[in-house]
Amino acid sequence: MKYNSDILRQLHVELRDILAEVARVCDKANIPYFLQGGTAIGVHFFEDIVPWDDDIDLGMTRENYERFLREAPALLTEGYHLQEFTTEQNTPFYFAKVRKIGTRFVESEWVGLDISDGIYIDIFPYDLIPDSPSAERRQRRRVKFWVNCFTAKSVWIWRWFGRANNGVVMPKSMLSCALLRVVSSLMTKEQIYRRLNRELTRYNATSATRYNIVRMPKDMIPRCDIEACELRPFGDMQLPAPCNLESYLRNHYGNIQKWLPEELQLNHAPEILNFSEPITSSASRSISVVIPLYNKAAEVERALRSVVGQSIAVGEIIVVDDGSTDGSSDIVREFIAKHPEAGIRLISQPNAGVSAARNRGIAEAKGDYVALLDADDEWLTGYVAEVCRLMEYYPSAAAYSTSFYIVSRDRRVVAATPTTEGYINPADEALRSRYPIIPSTATLSRAALQRIGGFPEGMRIGEDQWVWIRLMQLGERFCFSPMPLVRYSRTASNRSAAIYRSEACSHTIAELYDAAQDTTLNEYVARVGLGKAITQSVRGGTDDARRAILDFAYTTHSRRQLRRLRLLNALPCALRPMFDAVYCALAWIIKRRGA
Repeated sequence: MKYNSDILRQLHVELRDILAEVARVCDKANIPYFLQGGTAIGVHFFEDIVPWDDDIDLGMTRENYERFLREAPALLTEGYHLQEFTTEQNTPFYFAKVRKIGTRFVESEWVGLDISDGIYIDIFPYDLIPDSPSAERRQRRRVKFWVNCFTAKSVWIWRWFGRANNGVVMPKSMLSCALLRVVSSLMTKEQIYRRLNRELTRYNATSATRYNIVRMPKDMIPRCDIEACELRPFGDMQLPAPCNLESYLRNHYGNIQKWLPEELQLNHAPEILNFSEPITSSASRSISVVIPLYNKAAEVERALRSVVGQSIAVGEIIVVDDGSTDGSSDIVREFIAKHPEAGIRLISQPNAGVSAARNRGIAEAKGDYVALLDADDEWLTGYVAEVCRLMEYYPSAAAYSTSFYIVSRDRRVVAATPTTEGYINPADEALRSRYPIIPSTATLSRAALQRIGGFPEGMRIGEDQWVWIRLMQLGERFCFSPMPLVRYSRTASNRSAAIYRSEACSHTIAELYDAAQDTTLNEYVARVGLGKAITQSVRGGTDDARRAILDFAYTTHSRRQLRRLRLLNALPCALRPMFDAVYCALAWIIKRRGA
């Protein structure tokens, strides 16, 4: 994950606060500790947190770690929480974290777990490992297994065939995954915790010469280097680090260097991130959120929560109630009353369609940019921060978008989107069967929207793609982030594509064809028009589909869609939904098999 600079700056402030509190506790209890891992890199090169990092790692020998677990809960001041199995038995972590209450930092695999989830620093126990390489390998295998059993008692993070989705080394096979299932189901978490600690501490009474976080093969520190730590500057503090620090770092990371290539600047990429106090920036204040609302009583509060819960606050939130009859507007009013600080405005109008609702919101907006969010979708907490970062890196774009999840009941899959960050050609991406932009991922220049006259009112299907094409025709640039930061709901009520009525609009998709413009853009026009016509035909719009067959007969890229539409439109209306469902199911199977 690449952080917005304002977010990263505030995150570092929170991390330093937690670190200062832990250092205070350790000093008061006379508990030795040392900086390790990526934090040791920060000490060595920057005398502070690594500029792109989002956590702090401390180490303690087992004896000192156990003392910390016993004494820290009583010594930590209000606002900080020690998370470890002895203090919070739902935790999936076998090591300790000190979390800041009132903040949130949740990676995707831990979303929904009933645990404390504040911004944290990690505290790892270091144990002696045997000098014999074969004994070391045996111990490491056993520890990995018990760590995975421990994690599995809180959450199952492995997919088919045992592949882990968070970098866990074992298990990798279906057999080992099955064994993990059996053991974790037969033993209590406390039993697993005791077995794990017994294995971790197996060699602590020996004369072994190296300490290690036993799961991490390269994180070895000579016994003498830990027993003789030296104070090093870290921000405005002086903190202990292993002596011979560069030797430790080279052993752990290999060829260390101060600045890594951007693709190697790794961090934890939280799905949820909130600070003690909301922050804003000039970029975020320039964003007006527009939410069109029509009969989404079951979903609109979730959408609003996702905007209010952003890690960096927007300038304003405009909800345009387009004549709802299910009490949706009452839910919005109740939400506004609970969140007066959020700057939410509710505007009501007679039902005129989603394009008219969006245009009303755009006209009312005060920001230079308009972020669109459908009332049945939601943003992850980093969406606005990522858009602000894109604005900083790619300032000449008029449209910013991100990757997204497709949510269907309890399933969530990442949509097929572009794979690289930066300026993109949406037409080219769409012709490669990738989604470059959808309304709920889009933040658009308000001036650019006004130049094209906004969304085509009365158009019921494809109105968003009409806008993308018009922006491209004006030469506006699009910028994309491959981070999935939006949840698009396929099962929410009242999706416009699920309802067909004849359109009454002065604009059409066909009008966007221009023989003088780029062939790729014309092919994209045909793809949009044919896709829309297929939906119309399935819903009984025979005449509309027939016109589309004539309008887009020029296509060479979407011939299969054209043939599908011709066949579909030749069937009796009653058979079309069944035929299309079978076609889509077969196409999905073929695609999944890589044919």
